[in-house]
Amino acid sequence: MKNSHFWRIATAVLAVGSIIYTTTSSSRSRRVSRKDDPEQEYDVPTEYQEVFSKNLIVPAGWAFGAVWGTVYTGLTALLAHQALPSQAYNPRYQEAMPWWWRSFALNAIFGKFFAQSNPESVVISDVTTKANLIAALGLHHSLEIGKTDVPAPEKYLRIPVSLYTGWLTAATVVGTPDSLLTLGLWDRDDERDLPVAAGILAATGAAGYAIARQLNDPWFMVPFIAGFGGIATRHWNKPDKSLVAYTAAGLAATYVGLAAYWVSKGTFRPYERAITDADYEIEASVEPVSSGAIYSGQQHQAEIARERMEPIEAEGLD
Repeated sequence: MKNSHFWRIATAVLAVGSIIYTTTSSSRSRRVSRKDDPEQEYDVPTEYQEVFSKNLIVPAGWAFGAVWGTVYTGLTALLAHQALPSQAYNPRYQEAMPWWWRSFALNAIFGKFFAQSNPESVVISDVTTKANLIAALGLHHSLEIGKTDVPAPEKYLRIPVSLYTGWLTAATVVGTPDSLLTLGLWDRDDERDLPVAAGILAATGAAGYAIARQLNDPWFMVPFIAGFGGIATRHWNKPDKSLVAYTAAGLAATYVGLAAYWVSKGTFRPYERAITDADYEIEASVEPVSSGAIYSGQQHQAEIARERMEPIEAEGLD
């Protein structure tokens, strides 16, 4: 148990450290960038500013601040909860631990390269974001979001993981043109790129909704509202970019309606199973346990097995 407690605390420390490092690491580079160009559109290093200005599907800066601030705050709360002694034998938190380490290690790598103003860093940041999406999906799966109905506070503390996964999905789409532009594989041409950008947004909207349904997770859609809304506000007063602005605005409005309807329901389809008692320190067990079993871990394994049963099955064990 001591070892489990150590690793749960270490996971929380790693994640919070990664968040702090990522949010502060590029501050010096941003200050230099602002000094060189006080009127810059984004508060990012110069190299990123240049490529963002060419990428039609990058949202306005406010979207990044709103989403990341919410996600990081929520993830910190979830990590604090998983480190509590009462959650020592939560099977979902146990399964999630390796994914936490992968995701926040990648998050720190992203922070390192996002602070460097050079073409290589733009590409590495994009690749890291795509790798982190895989880790976030693994985290989403291990926490059984959309599969298992769990009691509060875990029920609500899982929401930031849904937002995190949704935002990284959108960022994976947005970052691809950044890499192509940086590598010289995409030459900007408004006559061609405006309809292409509108098409990419429409495809992203359709894919986001399809993925949310596959994950059985309406909260996954919410970050797309900020993404589409940020793109719309960025181009709204630019007549030459009206096609992109109107497409993004339409998608944002559509997602507001979809999210309002489905988030209130909680899921797209019923959970596969529900847990009504998540107290991992209860004394009852699946079968009689010998007096010395608590030292061998048998009793706690029995509790995990009970927790994974349907409520009606567990009631029959009392």
